[in-house]
Amino acid sequence: MLSSAFTWTPLDRVRVLKMDVQDRLTVNRLVRWQRQSVARSIIPGERVSKCYRVRVRELVDVLRSQKFKRAHYGGLYTCGSVWHCPVCASKITERRRIELQQAIDQATKKGLSFFMVTWTLQHTKDDSLKDVRDSLGVALRKLRAGRWYQSFAETWQISGNVTGSEITYGTEHGWHYHKHSIYFTSKTLSVAQLANIQTELSLKYRQILDKMGRYAHPIIGVDVRSGDSGVADYVAKYGQQKDISNWSLAAELTKGSSKVALQEVDHFTPFELLDLYLHQEDDGKLYREYAQTMKGDHQLRWSPGLRDLLGLDPEITDEELATVQDDDAILFAQITIQQWRKIIKQEKRGHVLEAASMGDPDLFQKFLTTIK
Repeated sequence: MLSSAFTWTPLDRVRVLKMDVQDRLTVNRLVRWQRQSVARSIIPGERVSKCYRVRVRELVDVLRSQKFKRAHYGGLYTCGSVWHCPVCASKITERRRIELQQAIDQATKKGLSFFMVTWTLQHTKDDSLKDVRDSLGVALRKLRAGRWYQSFAETWQISGNVTGSEITYGTEHGWHYHKHSIYFTSKTLSVAQLANIQTELSLKYRQILDKMGRYAHPIIGVDVRSGDSGVADYVAKYGQQKDISNWSLAAELTKGSSKVALQEVDHFTPFELLDLYLHQEDDGKLYREYAQTMKGDHQLRWSPGLRDLLGLDPEITDEELATVQDDDAILFAQITIQQWRKIIKQEKRGHVLEAASMGDPDLFQKFLTTIK
């Protein structure tokens, strides 16, 4: 169990790998609450500043899932921001991942295959995140419009695609914004055919970028990867994958804001920028730029008709996903106004849930009395 005095530092992302599974899970959960509080101080005017702090009822409910042995809050305002809020992002991305995995499973049953394309472009420290994001977005919209793409889709029998975004910041080259697209096709593709797809997409993509005054590397600007291996592998919680190549395609598209850049200490995910601010290694400007740029963006974009083809329910919003409760959750305890004020003041929201997750009501009440 993480001590109440512990605070997460940027370098702890490597040290956490040495912990056992349960301790890593605990650390990850508590770090989310810590980061949410930091986000509140950087962007106080956004909804995240009120998330899981402001009551919508007189008492705060503590609910506990019988299946997962995990506790969560009820009766509190939630912001539902996948970009701004580490706590909501964890819930939203996990449910998006499950939905995307269902799409992959349905595609398999229908005899479809799939492959993933990663899109990126050259960038420097002088580029703003908005410039990089907008340039990539415009290039993909142009690529998927017109006769060329229609011919490409017919040749490779593309049924549709779903695309997600991922962002990191590097101390040397600045904002790195890239997209992952899963393409569904009725063809069974060989390694040679996938190489041909990469060549075709890369050539067209680079031509478009060149006209825009941008550049993509001929090999890594467009990366095509088979969806045949590792697709069913799940990522249980964010921030634990040491080797990103072990992620399923579903996790790759949905967990971008939550992944931890464990291998390079000079590369940071947006939520790791909150750690830098907390420890006075950054003034908050980077996270503020990220929050302003990504506000209102969709985490995933489905091509028209794809969800219907795969038999998925209509898409629901991030805000709705953030408020979904576990089906088997029961009321474990209720927290009074006075108790909640102490919890908020002492930043113990995560610790309270860890205590409730243990499932012992008496121990939980004793823990509440220790919060002064």
